[in-house]
Amino acid sequence: KNILLFSLPLMMTQILEVLFNLSDVAIVGKYASYQALGSVGSTTTLVTLFTGFLIGMGAGVNVAVARALGVRSDEQTEKTIHSAFVICTAMGVAACLICTFFARQMLTLLNTKPELLDGAVIYLQIFALGMPAMAIYNCGNGIMSAAGDTKRPLLYLSIAGVLNVALNLFFV
Repeated sequence: KNILLFSLPLMMTQILEVLFNLSDVAIVGKYASYQALGSVGSTTTLVTLFTGFLIGMGAGVNVAVARALGVRSDEQTEKTIHSAFVICTAMGVAACLICTFFARQMLTLLNTKPELLDGAVIYLQIFALGMPAMAIYNCGNGIMSAAGDTKRPLLYLSIAGVLNVALNLFFV
């Protein structure tokens, strides 16, 4: 029972994080052109790849922090947390820069249709701006989960999801 209660918020967090792109697709599909929908849909593979990478970073943080907490070393825990934030932030910035500067090349390699390419590039570049924040969120999620708190990360992500949908509706 305890494992399930601990794990359910973690599972919901992972699902919600991936659903961010799907909410974009749903709103664009309802309120924009078929071409805009195709452009956003064309980025799904890359968005999922980079999101999965950042989620994986958070999982690595979880393991490292849990080990430090397990040996009850405040100094090791503090160093691990600080290092994790630096590494995750750097990886988020790197992912942002890669997607910003190489969006066209990556989408071309994925055989994105020429009529969708410009819109897909713009969408991926805009999505990329949030990658540093996503990396920091996943780092914090890993730290909190290692300390036994899986509910607050789910709450924070739920608030971000509602904000994402509201901003999508406003801007689209």
